[in-house]
Amino acid sequence: MDINRKSMDVLFQGFNTNFLQGMNTPPVSWQKFCGIIPSGTSSNVYPFLEQFGGMREWIGERVIKNLASKKLEVVNRDFEETVAVAGNDIEDDQYGIYSTLIAQMGSHAARLWHDLAVEALTGNPLWADDIPFFSTERLYGENPVKNLSPEVLSHSVYASARMTMMNYRGHNNKNLGIIPNLLIVGPKNEETAFGILKDRLQLRAVNENNVSGIGTAGNPWNGSAELLVLPELSGEYEDNWYLAATDGVLKPLFVQQRKMPSLVRLDSEGDENVFCRKEYIYGTNARGAAFLAFPHLIYRGGCQM
Repeated sequence: MDINRKSMDVLFQGFNTNFLQGMNTPPVSWQKFCGIIPSGTSSNVYPFLEQFGGMREWIGERVIKNLASKKLEVVNRDFEETVAVAGNDIEDDQYGIYSTLIAQMGSHAARLWHDLAVEALTGNPLWADDIPFFSTERLYGENPVKNLSPEVLSHSVYASARMTMMNYRGHNNKNLGIIPNLLIVGPKNEETAFGILKDRLQLRAVNENNVSGIGTAGNPWNGSAELLVLPELSGEYEDNWYLAATDGVLKPLFVQQRKMPSLVRLDSEGDENVFCRKEYIYGTNARGAAFLAFPHLIYRGGCQM
């Protein structure tokens, strides 16, 4: 192929089509437990309300909910992926493999928000109150909001976590009305989670005269939450499991999107990479972040405290 401005524009149009094809099948599982916040600056600052609990009967003066003195700042991060196409490959029409690489780049770009959401899920930074997000020490007013346990997943542990969340109270001592609806696990806990949420019958150990047997009983947790299996919850995170309440306006986590990925190029004769190295460069970049938002909306188990 003769290299000129017109032929390079046609080549870029083809690469951009490949990139968009790769972008067309993004994972959507992260949206089951994350909200999305557009960002217009280098970082967003979130002043969380100190009082959760809803409306009250209006008697006398209004009771004003104060913004937390400790605010949470979420800084947008930069991400990129870049490939270089040799000029000789373009001249010799040997650039087909690059179409595949750029389509894969589009697929990676589409996964960015998923990857950031999982990274936030498995972390445990300090929250706005200077206490780790997943903790047994947090109070809303005088009410404990414990959302961390070392217990491995089981029917009884699931029931305990569910009851704990449904008993959360806000700063005004009013029940927060939390109803968990999503159980997040990795491959190691998939079978256990399926038994909790999908099986109609629950296996139960029976001990009589020191003899163990297996009986069956109705499973009260059948259908009580949706099951989400994340392959990323493996290795050091293989025992992690999460119980989340995601049906409300507020979400346990948020993805903060500053710049969406797109394909860009350096393929003009005057570009340094072309002039000096006869390389034509194509890449993508994006900006954003993900963060843990509301401790009372998600419970983590199976990890050391």
